[in-house]
Amino acid sequence: MLSAFSNSMKIPELRKRILFTLALLFVCRVVSTIPTPGVNAAALTAALKEQSGGFMGWIDLFSGGALGKCAVGALSIWPYISASIILQLMTAIVPALERMVREGDSGRQKMQQYTRYLALGIGVFQGLILAISIERGFGMGLDLVVMDSAMGFRLLTVLTLCTGMMVMMWLGEQITERGIGNGISLVIMINIVSRMPFAIGETFNLFSRGVFSIWTLLALGILVFLVTMGTVMLTQGVRKIAVHTARRSVGRRVYGGQTNYMPLRVNYSGVMPVIFAQPLIAFPAMLLSRVNYAPVQYVAGMLKQNQPLYLFLFAVMILFF
Repeated sequence: MLSAFSNSMKIPELRKRILFTLALLFVCRVVSTIPTPGVNAAALTAALKEQSGGFMGWIDLFSGGALGKCAVGALSIWPYISASIILQLMTAIVPALERMVREGDSGRQKMQQYTRYLALGIGVFQGLILAISIERGFGMGLDLVVMDSAMGFRLLTVLTLCTGMMVMMWLGEQITERGIGNGISLVIMINIVSRMPFAIGETFNLFSRGVFSIWTLLALGILVFLVTMGTVMLTQGVRKIAVHTARRSVGRRVYGGQTNYMPLRVNYSGVMPVIFAQPLIAFPAMLLSRVNYAPVQYVAGMLKQNQPLYLFLFAVMILFF
């Protein structure tokens, strides 16, 4: 692997693409650290720690900690991903969209433009909901807003978050076009990986406080290595389907009769079904938890992580997606 990387840096065009990708990913991280005006970031971080493992904590993880600071890139590129999923599903339902996709490059460009417009609309809606939630302290009595005008704060927050979302979406498209790999996937990856130093630091902090022993720490490290190795093997694994060609005679010569293989990926859908399924369960659970009614609170408790109903719905949604 190291030799392949060193050889890639010797090719001018490939080296240029790699450095271009790294530069834009650095810009994505900068966008995820610039705070939005008018928010008490310290109180917001404390609120998210109290909701660790919940819906807001999940969003904070995939935004690379941007939500915890109410940063410009707090929405990340999730409105764009949501818009892509919606239009892909509608393509199978609306004949006009299906015909447009089959038009070739022009049809795909129109579809991409529609995806951007829909992403902007979803970003405005999500930004407004987030602004109202921050203004009300997530219903926890927290003083998160430092501006006097509620409407001014909402407009400023929506404008800032949507601008950050469009910038990150554009950066992802530039990486896809002029860099290495799929830009949208790389933006998601860099946001998740950026949380690793904090997770490692917290683990060693717990170890230093005597929460677990050195053997537990060693077992945890081995487990992380095995899970990562298994994930890579599953992602790269293919099933070879034999394809036999029939023999045919042309004059005195015989052609065909060969056996080739069609590689089918074992995990074709990747991790996207997990990403889709988790918020679809966490979001209703968050809404139900705010209803002050005993049966509804019971259902909300069953939808928490590691509960039987949660695990069952989670598995069914992963299989569905």
